[in-house]
Amino acid sequence: MLSHRSIRATIWLSCLFLGASLLQPAHNPWAEESSPAPAVGVPGLLLSVTPPEIDDVLVNPGMGFADFHFGFDHPPGAEEYPKATVAYFRWSWADLEPQEGAYNFDLVDRVISEAKSKGETLAFRIMTEYRKGSPQWLLGKGVASVPVQGGIFPDYNDPLFLESHEKLLRAFGSRYGGSPDIDHIDIGSIGCWGEWNTACCQGVEAECRRLFPTVENQKKITDWYFTYFPNRPLVMLHGGQLNYAAAKGAGWRGDCFGDYGYFGPDWNHMVHAYPPALEDPVVAEAWRRGPVQLEVCGVMQDWYDKGFDIDRILSKGLEWHVSVLNAKSSPVPAPWRPKVDQFLKRMGYRLVLRELRHISSAAPGGALVVGSRWENVGVAPMYHPRPLAYRLRSGDGRVLREWRSKEDLRRWVPGSPVEVEDRVLLPDDVPAGTYDLDVAILDEEGRFAAVALAISGKLDDGWYRVSRLHIGE
Repeated sequence: MLSHRSIRATIWLSCLFLGASLLQPAHNPWAEESSPAPAVGVPGLLLSVTPPEIDDVLVNPGMGFADFHFGFDHPPGAEEYPKATVAYFRWSWADLEPQEGAYNFDLVDRVISEAKSKGETLAFRIMTEYRKGSPQWLLGKGVASVPVQGGIFPDYNDPLFLESHEKLLRAFGSRYGGSPDIDHIDIGSIGCWGEWNTACCQGVEAECRRLFPTVENQKKITDWYFTYFPNRPLVMLHGGQLNYAAAKGAGWRGDCFGDYGYFGPDWNHMVHAYPPALEDPVVAEAWRRGPVQLEVCGVMQDWYDKGFDIDRILSKGLEWHVSVLNAKSSPVPAPWRPKVDQFLKRMGYRLVLRELRHISSAAPGGALVVGSRWENVGVAPMYHPRPLAYRLRSGDGRVLREWRSKEDLRRWVPGSPVEVEDRVLLPDDVPAGTYDLDVAILDEEGRFAAVALAISGKLDDGWYRVSRLHIGE
């Protein structure tokens, strides 16, 4: 609810948005904390409202901590792990195509259904090495392979492997490539755990290097993801064709975030792996078009036990514009939870409505122009096309008119305030009276308010009551 002290209302003596220079004293459209008063019903006068900003942790789609395999049947409690909006899964090719041409869509659909019941969307990676790895029907056709730690490393240059893998990606892209139930997809497929490396090849390094895909085939597999998942955010693993994928619009992923000596004192990912990759300006700017996804090295309790500097780690995540952190559904050490909560207030996108402007009174059937100024105070944009929407609502809760902006919110990058102007024709049959003017950011399909804003005034259905409009002759 907007209070008397937190609203500033300014009225210009001019036609709407025509730039008059004569300024009159403001009229506060909110007379009481619990019951807003009608706005001034003088045709041609412009009302400006500034909603109060809030400092809460916001739970929003496509950002925050990941729900990793739903906690592997032992999910942590809310006091141990932040609420997630992204369910993250990794599957072996053999799980997704156990028999040639028989795709296990039911496996993915069941996970999507459970994720939706928890208010989550799905992110996933396909692996060709780990555990079952590539299916036996494929290897049985003569595709070479070598046993490695935890799985079987296939010949990524075999034409049969490439042909069959493209068919897999085509099938899953056809089913999920445009689905709003999918948050993002790792460009996996290659190497140990789908991480584009040979780290699992102890003792058979030479064999794995021989079977590892050529640069030409690496790019070919990368291209298939863009071809078959054209409408979902894609993420390339650190170590893969990072510059190539980032130039095509992918974000990037690091699977050992927080490693400041996890494996030993002489080398770590946070100094020797990720910063050199980010020296490439294409990779450094990848976050503007594709999400940055990070996964903790070990679990946070390991960091705590090893005496790692949590402030240093989390600040690096913000510096690298992280949207989702996979902390492996393992409890956050209790002494660190306040720091993690502060981190959650910065990571991903965080949208503040700085000002809403509209004419204070309009006639039925007349035009209403709504201007607004927004700021993203997070570290990353939104990567899904969720529409900005407005509605007029009567005192008894009836929605008289709802309309959507043409604005593309994916362009709202941090540090650049955005001005938006939208025009709508009011219905001819609107009864005279004063109506609430609400604002929301909807889900991709425009069904409901999906994004929490960093302002007060949130209603039970997720919309925000921001101002009021008088309609009359």
